[in-house]
Amino acid sequence: MSSIPEEMPFAPHEATEIDEGAAGSTPAPEPDAPRTPKKKAPKKAPSVAAPVVRAATTGSPEVTVIVPITTGDGSVRDVVTALSAELERLGRSFEFVLVFDGVRGHAWIEAEELARERPGVVHAIALQQSFGEALCLSAGFQRARGRIIVTSPQYVQVDPYELANLLAALDAGADLVAPWRHPRIDPVLNRIQSAAFNRVMRWILHAQFHDLNCTFRAMRREVLTDVPIHGDMYRFLPAIASRQGFKVVEVRVRHLKEWGGKGFFGPGVYLRRALDVLGVVFVSKFTLKPLRFFGAVGGLFLLLGGLLCTTIVVRDLVMGDGLNLSKPLFLMGLLIAVLGVQVIGFGLVGEIIIFTRAKNVREYRVEKVWEGRDESRDADGSADGPSGGGAGPGP
Repeated sequence: MSSIPEEMPFAPHEATEIDEGAAGSTPAPEPDAPRTPKKKAPKKAPSVAAPVVRAATTGSPEVTVIVPITTGDGSVRDVVTALSAELERLGRSFEFVLVFDGVRGHAWIEAEELARERPGVVHAIALQQSFGEALCLSAGFQRARGRIIVTSPQYVQVDPYELANLLAALDAGADLVAPWRHPRIDPVLNRIQSAAFNRVMRWILHAQFHDLNCTFRAMRREVLTDVPIHGDMYRFLPAIASRQGFKVVEVRVRHLKEWGGKGFFGPGVYLRRALDVLGVVFVSKFTLKPLRFFGAVGGLFLLLGGLLCTTIVVRDLVMGDGLNLSKPLFLMGLLIAVLGVQVIGFGLVGEIIIFTRAKNVREYRVEKVWEGRDESRDADGSADGPSGGGAGPGP
């Protein structure tokens, strides 16, 4: 009798004929039997909620292009026109998030016009004051909806057709694609400085990247979710992501244009770059092991101070002049040794902080979880592979 109530709300007579032909040995219901098919009407409820799920799924674009604008003369329209034409050619749904770092000018006017011309596709965000490109990327990421994030300078730096190669590398399994502008078209002195900088970074970080200064990148959303960026650390995002277990590949791209200074920069620029290198080394290698860094530096100071103090004491005893602990060199060595002890103390405090937060800190990344012999799951828990695999081996 269970087959009749399931079909009655749609076509009572046809359902009865089908049941009589398909039931076989199952007897037909008696004429005086109570009719209860209307009690099954609530089964139609799932068809009402289905359109809501489809609308939420189709409403998110596949690619979000984040463009930090740091000067009022940024070529906003050129960037949006060039990249959108390539994304349309590739058949990818997209959106643009233009983040203005406390600037307005002609670029802001163009952004407003683009937002009116392409509503829902171009979004302009104006920060109250200048905070740097890293914060622009963070603000744009909070507004982004795509599962693929593309970052671009405020001008057409790389041939837009290269975007197809970047997205193809992501489809092939990469988590982040770092471009390598080759050959470069900017002045020779700039190329020499850039080559020297990248060579030093390869030597320090043991990461084979040739162009960390190019910010025309494509990455999966999970990269910016798991890798925090601040200050000027956005330049080293490929290296930091690689250290945290993401698959980072480098793709050669065609260089079209270069903005910025030419020749030698001021001493402040080189000092900031040196501090950035020191910061990225500490972040990538010693974030969860601060005692190794501070212990090495403090130990060096302690050794130098101890050697200086020991030399002064031994010399005074050997020469027979009498032990004089008020000599300037002895006091200097004592201060250096005390400084070394303090630096080691900083490392111990860092270790205590890391220990108390160990449950919330994770330096590894899970790519897949295999369950049984027939099923694997991604890190987010979604199934990947044939269904039917259990938590353990089959019989």
